[in-house]
Order: sequence, then C-alpha cells, then structure tokens
Amino acid sequence: MLVRVFEAETMALALKKVKEALGPDALILSTRTVRKSGLGVFRKPLCEVTAAIDSADTESFSEPQAKPGIVPAAEMDELSYQDLWRQPETQPQPKPATAASVPRQPEDSLRDVRNEIDELKALVRQLARPSEPAPPGPAIAAAAPRKRPAGTEVQEMGLLQNELERLGISGEAAATLEQYAWENLSPRQLGDPQGIREFLSDAIGRLVHVSGAVRIAPGRQKRVALVGPTGVGKTTTIAKMAAGQLLKGVGRVALITIDTYRIAAVEQLKVYGEIMHIPVEVVTTPEQLHQALSRHADKELILIDTAGRSPRDDMSIAELAAFLGKAETENHLVVSATTRDRELAETVQRFSRIPLHSLVFTKLDECEQCGALLNLSLTRQLPLSYLTFGQRVPEDFMEADVEAITGFITGSYREKAV
Repeated sequence: MLVRVFEAETMALALKKVKEALGPDALILSTRTVRKSGLGVFRKPLCEVTAAIDSADTESFSEPQAKPGIVPAAEMDELSYQDLWRQPETQPQPKPATAASVPRQPEDSLRDVRNEIDELKALVRQLARPSEPAPPGPAIAAAAPRKRPAGTEVQEMGLLQNELERLGISGEAAATLEQYAWENLSPRQLGDPQGIREFLSDAIGRLVHVSGAVRIAPGRQKRVALVGPTGVGKTTTIAKMAAGQLLKGVGRVALITIDTYRIAAVEQLKVYGEIMHIPVEVVTTPEQLHQALSRHADKELILIDTAGRSPRDDMSIAELAAFLGKAETENHLVVSATTRDRELAETVQRFSRIPLHSLVFTKLDECEQCGALLNLSLTRQLPLSYLTFGQRVPEDFMEADVEAITGFITGSYREKAV
C-alpha cells in the first residue's frame, strides 16, 4: 500500500493533487489544517490530505517525483513551535517513502478505513469531471480554519489561559492572543509549556506599539510635557529624560515646571538642573509659560513638568489642557505600572481631553505583573515612549522598545536586571 501526503491552499486543490498523483481510486486516510514552516505564525494555514492507493493499483499509476511542498506526515508531527516560526522559506527535499517507513495495515483495519471514508472517496472521483464543481462534504468542513467555539471553555486552551493570567494579560489583549493561538497552534503545541512561552514572546512583540524616544528635528525646537495623576513619578522621570537627551548629545535643554502645588517637587527639579547644568523655570500662568518659552527660544528641547491631577477631577484636567494649549507641546501621559487595569483605562480616558502622544510607564520594578504594558497600549491605541524602573537618574530609565517591553511582560528582562 502506497501512502502519500499532499498540501494545498484549499481542500479542492489538495484533492486535485491526490487524483493527479494516485488516480480516482485513491483512498483519503485523513485531512487536517497545518502551518507551513517559515510562513509565520499568523499566516493562513494549508490543507493537508493523507491519501493511499493499493499496491496493485500502483502498477497502472506510477508515482511522480515528490515536490518540495510535500511533507511526510511523520515529519510534520515532529515539528515544534520553534520550527514552525523560524524555519526558512525553502523546504528541504523530503526523503521518498519506503516500504519500511510505512507501517502495513491489517486487512480488517484497511476495510474499516475504507468504510469510514466512502464520502471522501466519492469527492475525489468528482474531480475527474472538471466541468462540475465538487459538492460540499465532510472534507471541506474539516479544512476550514480552526475557530474557537463561542462561549465555550476549550480544555486545550487551559495552559495558555493560565500563562496569560500569570503575566497579567487580560481583556482585549488576552482575547487577541487566545484567538491567535487557537487558529495557529496545534493541540500538541497548546499543551507544551515551553511552546506556549515562545509563542507569547513572539506574539506580544508583534502586538506591542512603541513610539520610542523624543525625536528632535534639526533646526526646530521640541517641547515635551509630562502629564498624569499624582504620585506616578513625573518629576523624576522628566529629570531622567533630560539626562538621557544630554547623553545623546542634545546640548541645549531647559526645564520648566508648573507644579507649584508641591514645593518639594520644584526644589527637586532645581537640584537636578544644577547637577546637569541646565536652566529651570517656575511658572504659574499661561502667560508666564509663554514668556519662559520665548526666553529659551534658542534651546533644542524644552521639558515641561506638570502638577499631578486626579483622573476624576475633570475641571483640573481642563485647566491643564488650556494651560498647555498654546504651547504646542508633545504630551506624554505618565502612569504607574502598579495601577490596576481598570484605573489605568479610566486615567487614559479622562486625560484624553489633552492631546496625548504616548504613554510613559513608571515603577516597573515595583510590580509583579507587567501585562498592563500590553493591555493599555492595545486597548487605547497609544504607543509607549519610555519605561522607568527605579529612582536612579539616569540609570533606571530607558526608551521603550519591543524587546524590553516583551521582556518586562514575560519576566525575562527583570530577571536579567537582577
């Protein structure tokens, strides 16, 4: 008995290959949806058909040379998630099937298989008449992409769901990752802890949206304001931003604070200014802000620290929006990674009265779960610009990038930092 595996983009094309290679009397042993190596986790899967023909029939139907797209079922079963993700586009030539590699089926088992696949065999015979479209049947339904049953907890997803919960990934982000996994991973991969971790590391990196550091165009002044709730670390963060820009060669920087509610914050910023040899201005009205900006027209970068506002104080946020309105600032919303997801979402919604450019996450060193980095960025469609994870200036501060964010979420970055 000769067994062959065929692959195509649709079930109809796969069955056509079966007919051309083995003839209309071929037996369909199985059908399934597989992901071709090197195509990427989120690409459309292929339809795989395993077919056979009795040895007696092969005398009148010679076997054509194996094509690169045909993969033996045994080899496909052994592919790990890592292989599916990282194998190159060009596939190695498969070894021809041999009698030793194909286990012989007892006659009784073969008879049972034939009885179970009568409908599929009839569908193959229909391909002998190209003018007539193949009727719908069980094989076509089996070839459709796997879709997760609505409202049903699938046992296969348990390991993935536990890992998402452990990482603090919830809401839309969790639902998106679960759907990706359900459509693209086999039950075997869904049951492999290491495979799940590799999948999440890659998938999170694809979903994360970053803007990166402040960009300063040659010959143009950049004005950046940090806004956000009280106690999230805006003053320390703005000092870190200034130090980071100086280290990158931006020589003309000025600091302006409108946080006059906390005397300690003003004094703290002045100390940072003295250490870095950059001017610090304190303003209390929009007119004073305009005058300060005029005095520092020669600066490449002006960083503006603002007083913390309660997300539920709409009037205070409206005042801040009016204060910054004519300053043409790029506004970064600073939030603490230790805040609960629901409160983070409310903070973004309330502060959206101010045109927001990106998110700055602080206190990453204080949280056990950093899934909020993905949850908030994805649901609110705001990129991440900076991350902070300590009090040291400028050490505990970095520009947001995909690798670092993925590392904080999965825990690998924090492990390296320790």
